Amino acid sequence: MNPNQVTPFLEREKELLQQVLDLAEYQVELLESGRTEDLEMLLSLRAEPLSELAAIEEAVEAQVSRIQNDPTVPTATLNELQSLNLAILSLADRIVELDEKAEYLAEEYEHCMVAETHHPCS
Repeated sequence: MNPNQVTPFLEREKELLQQVLDLAEYQVELLESGRTEDLEMLLSLRAEPLSELAAIEEAVEAQVSRIQNDPTVPTATLNELQSLNLAILSLADRIVELDEKAEYLAEEYEHCMVAETHHPCS
């Protein structure tokens, strides 16, 4: 796989991560508004892009390393790959942050549901 073949795969990874990020943002909104019943459906919507993402990652990971270590690859191509990789990492970091926030909110909601039998949560 040459650098020109890897770039579209990385761009697709970025698109998929943007989809997952959008869903992660909505997940937090659902939890903040108490719509936990919609959470399972939302999480199932993440499965397909994450599955495709894993397949792409497996296919290009070794190729990207090889290209980055190839002295014949033009600097502009390496810069483009680096830029895409940084965008991908940034999206992944934002997803992790939102997932951690969602987990915290879900735990708080669960705690309130259990405590509600004793006294209502505010």
